[in-house]
Amino acid sequence: MGRSSLKIAIVRSSLHRGSGQAVHIRELSKGLLKLGHEVHIFSRSIEDETLRGIGHETKFTLDGVPFIRHFGFAASIVRAVRDFDLVHTQYHPSIIAGNWIHKIRGLPHVFTYHGFAPIRFWNNPFQKLKMIDHRVGTYFSLRLGLDRIIAVSHFLKRELVRNYRIEEQLIEVIYNGVDLERFNPRADGRKVREMYGIGSDPLVMFIGRLTPYKGVQFLLQGIPDVLKEVPEAKFMFVGSSRFDAPRIGQLLSDARVRKAAIFTGYVADRMLPQLYASCDVFCYPSLWEGFGLTPAEAQAAGKPVVAFETC
Repeated sequence: MGRSSLKIAIVRSSLHRGSGQAVHIRELSKGLLKLGHEVHIFSRSIEDETLRGIGHETKFTLDGVPFIRHFGFAASIVRAVRDFDLVHTQYHPSIIAGNWIHKIRGLPHVFTYHGFAPIRFWNNPFQKLKMIDHRVGTYFSLRLGLDRIIAVSHFLKRELVRNYRIEEQLIEVIYNGVDLERFNPRADGRKVREMYGIGSDPLVMFIGRLTPYKGVQFLLQGIPDVLKEVPEAKFMFVGSSRFDAPRIGQLLSDARVRKAAIFTGYVADRMLPQLYASCDVFCYPSLWEGFGLTPAEAQAAGKPVVAFETC
């Protein structure tokens, strides 16, 4: 490596397959590696197979104890991150690990803020408590051992200034990027249409986690109205579901909706360009986003995007 190259530790407590932040970290790492830097990713759980080549899973006691495990994870990262030039943390509780490394090892600490969906959007009491924990923990951690904060949108920068009382000059806005070599109008979606028996029917697509705040219920509720105008239309929902089964059943009570809706479950990242290419319209009715990555990918693929103006 050249004299100006850095050895960088990127830390996030968990990296779920298909998550937007896993994509963010993967693309950031690729960019840093191209610039000649050495990159290592540290996490307690790396589900995303595209990150395992440069990823390190840390093990620690009390991993199964909610909330308390934040500090076990932070301690494991302090032990693992030695002889680095920079630590870059993502989300809570990874920021705690960055705070400790900054104080103990004197390393520069950069934190990327992706935001938190409002608590009112979560139905599960434990999930609500988890979101409160993330927000409170982030509020205090932002004041302990940070050199710079990256917000992935101006909306989130305003949130940091307004809700977390962070000085503007500490925050840099850097949008999430899209790989235009992968996502472009040249991709071929015919295999996807063949795989799901869509043929030449008009196709509306949603890609993302099937959670209430992503707004998939509104798209499902709107299907009967669309079918009145375009009876042959199909609607594809790509992503793992976190809805309760009874709620899905209620939304699919109409036989016409069941016939028109296609649920793929989780689909490997390598299939995304073909998925975007297969659709005619991309619909993303999310109620909240820090930066919606899939609408940007769909636009790069040359598809019209329908979305709420939520942020």
